[in-house]
Amino acid sequence: MPVALLTALTLAQSAPLPATLPERFYNRPGASVATRDADLVRCLAIATQPMADIGPAVVKDRRLTPPVGTAQDVPPVTPDDPIETCMSNRGWRLYALTLREQTAWARLSTPARARLADTLTGATQPRWGRLVRPASRLRLNGGSLKH
Repeated sequence: MPVALLTALTLAQSAPLPATLPERFYNRPGASVATRDADLVRCLAIATQPMADIGPAVVKDRRLTPPVGTAQDVPPVTPDDPIETCMSNRGWRLYALTLREQTAWARLSTPARARLADTLTGATQPRWGRLVRPASRLRLNGGSLKH
């Protein structure tokens, strides 16, 4: 199934942010919900793209020999969520809502949730949530690198 169709089906099945009870949200100062959604579509396509479509890029951890040392010598590594990594590389910060904030969110009307989602998405310093993943220092926007 083509990635574009798979992405469209996945996004169509998920409810928009204001209709859901989020535990986390993405924030980039000055950004709109439409910009966030477009970047999420791009990152989902990148994260779910078949390896054959990558081309001649070097694939991480594809080695001819095993690493030197024993398992005890190597600290456990938790793999990052590829979508979160992609969003971070595009300048998005990830915030987590507290249980109290989630409860307050659930009490809001649908229009109030939409307004709050817009505010939290583009705020310089969101009034809700705690930062769980900062934006990467290497920002990828429109194919150009920004330091």
